[in-house]
Formats: sequence, structure tokens, C-alpha cells
Amino acid sequence: MKELLHAKGFKMTPQRELIFRTFFDMGRHVSADELSEKVRRKDRSIGHSTVWRTLKLICTVGLAQEVNIGDGITRYDRITRVPHGHLFCLECGEFVEFDAGDMISRLDKVASDSGFVPEGFKVEIQGYCKKCRQQSQESGR
Repeated sequence: MKELLHAKGFKMTPQRELIFRTFFDMGRHVSADELSEKVRRKDRSIGHSTVWRTLKLICTVGLAQEVNIGDGITRYDRITRVPHGHLFCLECGEFVEFDAGDMISRLDKVASDSGFVPEGFKVEIQGYCKKCRQQSQESGR
């Protein structure tokens, strides 16, 4: 990571290194608040704004992307080589990743058949997870 930042004109400070490591160790979609809380357990001197700016930097250098599904919370997702989509529960906020390779291939064909050159794809499905649906049925909602 140090080399990547340096190649893009950024320095790797000890604070950034801790934030980078914590972000990638969490291994899931994370909000700035969640990451800040986790980082501050390790180093109380790192403020929320430093975490937020570092998340933006992680996106700028191409290691993560923002995920906004309409609930007002920006989450950050690691960029992977495996195309994936997201299932998002509107009740509890659970995020589930799924393999979207076949779907992306089909979408790419639709785009190219129309003479469109895609720069990327986001596949997000909003709904209710099994647990929330069961709780809703049990409570009669």
C-alpha cells in the first residue's frame, strides 16, 4: 500500500497505515463512523475527520468505492477482482455480497449491443432479509 500511495503522490503516515489496515481487516462494507470507532479503540488520537479523509483517499487510489443504497449512510466497499452485487435489508441494514459475474457479463453485452461503453456496474437489491420477514410475520405487521 505504501508503494501505491507513493506512486499516486501521497504519503503513508502511521495514522493512515492504521486506518488502511483496520479498514481492510474489517472485511466488509463499513461506514466512516464504524471505522472511526474501531480505529479509536486502537489509537484515541485519531479523529473522525482523519478517518473520513483517509477513506476518501482509499477511494481516490482505487482500493475502495462508496456504496450508497438510499438509507443516508455512505459505506465503503473494498474493490475486488470478483464482480459482486449487494443485497440490503431495509429493516436491519444487513449487507450481503453475492457473486454477480454472470449478471455483469450480461449487462456488459446489453451495453455493447447498444454502442455504450460502461465504466462500471453497481448491482444493489433492496428488500427484507429472512430474519426481518419472519419477525414481521410473527408480530403480525
